[in-house]
Amino acid sequence: MASSTSTFLPTIYSVTKNSPSGTSTFEDVASPPAQPIGPTSQVTYIYSAPPSFSIAENTDLKYHQTAPAEAPVRSFPPAGALASVMLDFGPNPTGEPGFMHRTKTLDHIVVLEGELELTLDGGETRLVKAGEVVVQRACWHSWKNPSKTKGARFFAISVGDDGAVEGGMETK
Repeated sequence: MASSTSTFLPTIYSVTKNSPSGTSTFEDVASPPAQPIGPTSQVTYIYSAPPSFSIAENTDLKYHQTAPAEAPVRSFPPAGALASVMLDFGPNPTGEPGFMHRTKTLDHIVVLEGELELTLDGGETRLVKAGEVVVQRACWHSWKNPSKTKGARFFAISVGDDGAVEGGMETK
């Protein structure tokens, strides 16, 4: 199967910054790094912050700036930290299933485009449509684009649970 990751829309984002004088400005940011996940999906790193940070001291911004520019992107945060990512799923003409995995994170997921099938290890499946939200609590799950012709995209913010390590993911 040919890769479709080059056909995803770019992720463009802005980050604000507060100056010592109290005025707000935009921080210059490079295009966020994207990492392929299989032949038809990719994750794009947006932002991350450490477990404890100070906006006034820009410690979150400094932490974000230390993220790798290439794979692996900082998508699963350690305990108390947070990360945000965009996931793109290309069309799935052969109906390939998603892969079952779990992270020690509390995830807030918003489907932005298309529809995605969320399957839990207990066998339950939900079709999640654009505009719908899933709060995912460190559960075994898989995501799949059920469309043979259309892509799908979601945005997620993850917070690391107690004992979570950066990049930690279990698979079945």
